[in-house]
Amino acid sequence: WLDDSIYLQPKEVILKAMNIACANNKRKLSYVVGILKNWVNDSLQTVEEIDSFYESQNCAPKHRQSTESFPAGRAIPSGFKLDLTAGEEE
Repeated sequence: WLDDSIYLQPKEVILKAMNIACANNKRKLSYVVGILKNWVNDSLQTVEEIDSFYESQNCAPKHRQSTESFPAGRAIPSGFKLDLTAGEEE
């Protein structure tokens, strides 16, 4: 998805899809891939286009609040930045 997609901002778009999946408590990569495929089918290439699309549809991606209690995981350190290309040679 980083190298072989239509996205003009692949890292940002992938992170947005991952955030939507997490907000919906979906923990499988196939869910994220489904979101990305839907955006490709809708010819959405940037985060701005995705946001604009959801605003025009008047239906933001579902970020539901769960009433269930989940055990807290480890806290993410402040200043943490996810680097999807870490460890790759250029």
